[in-house]
Amino acid sequence: MTSPNTASRYGLYSVVVMASTPDERVTAARIAADLGISEAHVKKVLQQLARARLIGATRGANGGYALVRAADEMTMLDVVEAIEGTWQSPCAACDLIDAADGSCTPHHAACGVHDVLAELDRRAFYTMKSVTISTLARRGRRVVRLPRVG
Repeated sequence: MTSPNTASRYGLYSVVVMASTPDERVTAARIAADLGISEAHVKKVLQQLARARLIGATRGANGGYALVRAADEMTMLDVVEAIEGTWQSPCAACDLIDAADGSCTPHHAACGVHDVLAELDRRAFYTMKSVTISTLARRGRRVVRLPRVG
């Protein structure tokens, strides 16, 4: 997994909105309107973040979502893993890997590709592990409208 999927990106944008407005609860409708996507899709992403205990929900007239951990203690990786599951190298599912020692099949031409993918993966992992949600919130105070995929 070198890049977060669409749901993870929506999760990241959602927690950045929450971090940018710490004194108020943010509704799924507001996030959906800001991102230009369906409220049902946003609610699904927010439920995953709540199950991972990254955000909390309050019902009622003044209800909405808010971070339950400090934004400077939550990383991009926390959000991505809440949506996509534990980070795995792109080589983890490769049938060219020797299960006994994790090495690539000897003399296989694809190993050069695996090396590059593994390096890209390591860089993405450590970048997302080191960038906090508060850093993202400080970088830009507005929600960017994402292009529709598919």
